[in-house]
Amino acid sequence: MKTESITLIKEEVLTLGRMVETTVYEVTRLLKGDKKADLAMVERQEEEINKLCQQIEEKCVDLLMERDSFGAKEIRALVSIPLIAAKFERLADHANRVARFANWAIEDEIEIPEELPKMAATVYHMVQELLLCFLTDSASKAKEILASDNTVDYLHDVLSKRLLSNLGEQESAHAQMRAQFLFCSRFLERMGDACTSIAKRVYFLSTGERIFN
Repeated sequence: MKTESITLIKEEVLTLGRMVETTVYEVTRLLKGDKKADLAMVERQEEEINKLCQQIEEKCVDLLMERDSFGAKEIRALVSIPLIAAKFERLADHANRVARFANWAIEDEIEIPEELPKMAATVYHMVQELLLCFLTDSASKAKEILASDNTVDYLHDVLSKRLLSNLGEQESAHAQMRAQFLFCSRFLERMGDACTSIAKRVYFLSTGERIFN
């Protein structure tokens, strides 16, 4: 019974992750200037993601409070799953902010730096791999996901240096726009960091060992 309960909770985490996946997909579309991308869906799903995250945490706590005889891996699952769900929720929060920025840029016909959609596309791929990693309990795939974050960090660094190079020489409107791009890049970098945190937690869940780098 306890194993079935944990399995059901894992299925809810996958549902949560899939909602985050569709959110990041829409963000990527928005950053590419796709006027058919659905900002309303992103905002609507954020509320659903928050509720599901809370439900997952409560169910894990309830199982732990039963004080049943859990094996080591089951305990790791009940401890790790709420943390994984919380990271997915945080990822969606950042994605919502990026989506609003991108929608504003589309409406005002502002050209978005090419690094931003590339960062979003990389994060989207990381989320896809995370879902497969969590589903298959794959420690090796968790390590592969960590390497993908280097691309996000690199693009963030490139864009930041370019935008900050002559920021003080820009007119007020242009300087403000560059600042918005920087904030957007920072949120995307944090989304990548959230993916790596989830990957490390899945690795721990699978192996009982931690990745510290």
